[in-house]
Amino acid sequence: MAGPKTINLATGRLGRFAALARAGLGTAASVALGSSAGIEQAVEKLGELRGIGTKVGQMAGLVEANLPPELRARVGPALAKLRAEAARSPYDAIATIVREDLGSPPEDLFATFEQEPFASASLGQVHRATDAAARALAVKVQHPGIDKAFRGDLENVTSFGRIATSFVMPDGQGKVFIEGVKEGFLAELDYLREAQNLAAFEALLARDPDLETPSVVAERSSARVLTTTFLRGEPVEAARSYDAATRRRQAAAVRRFVLSSLADHGLLYADAHAGNFLFRRDGTLGVLDFGSVFRLDEPRRRAFAELRDAAAAHDRARFDTAVATAYGVANEVVANAIANVQWHGLGGLVWGDAIDAAHVRTITHTVGEMKKKLLGQRFVLPSFMPFMVRTIVATNSLLVALDAPASGELGRIASS
Repeated sequence: MAGPKTINLATGRLGRFAALARAGLGTAASVALGSSAGIEQAVEKLGELRGIGTKVGQMAGLVEANLPPELRARVGPALAKLRAEAARSPYDAIATIVREDLGSPPEDLFATFEQEPFASASLGQVHRATDAAARALAVKVQHPGIDKAFRGDLENVTSFGRIATSFVMPDGQGKVFIEGVKEGFLAELDYLREAQNLAAFEALLARDPDLETPSVVAERSSARVLTTTFLRGEPVEAARSYDAATRRRQAAAVRRFVLSSLADHGLLYADAHAGNFLFRRDGTLGVLDFGSVFRLDEPRRRAFAELRDAAAAHDRARFDTAVATAYGVANEVVANAIANVQWHGLGGLVWGDAIDAAHVRTITHTVGEMKKKLLGQRFVLPSFMPFMVRTIVATNSLLVALDAPASGELGRIASS
């Protein structure tokens, strides 16, 4: 498949909805039939859509771990591109956004600024630049029109969600839940908020020798432009060639990053797909993209710490009690269904020695079973729940892709 195109973003709500539906159906059918050609066509359309389209692509890549080995070999390359590539926006439109937000064109704000982006994702694209001190920078600029397009995408999706949740949640709570989910996605459009999230994680990881984030360049950032220092590293596909000890160390760092930031510091990193991790042969890794972060209050943080510790002790009864507290669920059927997902998903990250393709299949099966059991029940869930499930599935799938040897090592991120 050819590389990403430079193409203007389509922003019409109905047209985007129809295109997304066609691409999604094409991806599902291609996976079922084992045809990489169909997936490649869907990749191109999802990448052109950006917004929700690319996010569908990123998550669709997670199904790779659920496929039989022979089918995975046939469609795996297309699925990797599906989560990694998006169309690019024309440079003139990008330069206009930089000038509108920062007051001057890119060539006046930076010592050098490459017009051709080196990466393009769901909401923005990233350009290499340098400052007056020759420091390497990454400048992420939102795709022109993405605000309108993304909001339209979410309205299309959540309109169905409002109807569905009205059958399972008490009066009015379904709307509250869906609006909370919607706001969780819309927060990713605010790069100033992402800069705050990034600064919080940078401070948190300062004492961890294996994990690194970029640093924000505040004077060159705005709501639609985020400038950071440039991190180097390789994708997970390249990391599979590292020696076993290096991969084991990096797998432990990924697990520590997701679990300890959640349980010890109340920060849910909700975008843990493979494209946001950069691996290095020295055993360290970089983490990118902090637009989707949820900050938990102290009681909920303690509940997730209890979940982690109960899983470490293999104490299922204690674990189930903590699930009900973490998610604020009084309905026993719902709490048990969520606990099954969490036991395999969070538990797998805690144990570290059970994460393989079969384990991810178990997680996705329990997610499906959970959805079935929620039907007909009356309950309320926190709006971060879908993002938590996404994190669990994405992190376990990333570790399968890394193919690290078994290790129970975990550790915690210390406060600075």
